[in-house]
Amino acid sequence: MAKEDLSEKVKAAARDAGADLVGVVGVADLPEHAENIAAIVPEAKSVVVVAVRHSLAALRSGRNQIAQFDTIHAYDECARVVHRVSRLLESEGSRAAAVPAFIPLDMADPKKGMRGEICWRRTAVKAGLGSYGENGLLVTKRFGAAVRLAGVVTEADLPPDSPLSEDLCDHCGRCVEVCPAAALSGEGQVDKKSCGDTVFRYGLRFFIDLMRDLLRDGPDDADRRLRGEGMRELWQTFMTGNYYYCYRCQAECPATDLPQLPHEA
Repeated sequence: MAKEDLSEKVKAAARDAGADLVGVVGVADLPEHAENIAAIVPEAKSVVVVAVRHSLAALRSGRNQIAQFDTIHAYDECARVVHRVSRLLESEGSRAAAVPAFIPLDMADPKKGMRGEICWRRTAVKAGLGSYGENGLLVTKRFGAAVRLAGVVTEADLPPDSPLSEDLCDHCGRCVEVCPAAALSGEGQVDKKSCGDTVFRYGLRFFIDLMRDLLRDGPDDADRRLRGEGMRELWQTFMTGNYYYCYRCQAECPATDLPQLPHEA
């Protein structure tokens, strides 16, 4: 099959599986990820990146549990799409591997679970899915910043897409203003420590602190911690696998007010 035809087949399969946006980047255009990509698929030539939109109503619901539920769905959709694409590419004779956008991640030093194998935001920008916002997130034309990303690394030599010539962020600074952690300073600059303390409120840091406190506590204090709200939230995190507790910079992005149309057939 001609590589142009295979690319269109891959994109159609991605959309059919639930992707709202899909693009292709050549591995040569991702030199900062070359080592990781080669470790996944040694002869990789292309990376397919997909975006799945959030429900804007869910992100703005005022109930974190609703936003978390929608996040679980968005990541599940991402996983479904990239596995469908990887299987299709392998059925066409090219080795391919789906790469997660979320957990599981490499927890060893130096990444410590804070960086994935590939920066999907950067890959999406190079594939023309959007541009960077003041919050450092991908801003898309149709769905603003309210998207989740994932992708596939493959041996297939697919024609790459081009980055956008326009900047989709209007640099209004709204995301900077609404950040509850004051972690955004504009131009994509993020204080990751402050952001992480809010976004991952009941994630690994909370778990470590809880274990440390329990070792120091007497029986009454330990019982109080184990029956407290923090422990209940942590248990829920364990059950759902979702530890996000802030969506303000996604939800309040004015570009996100654009109509969220169904993905193209």
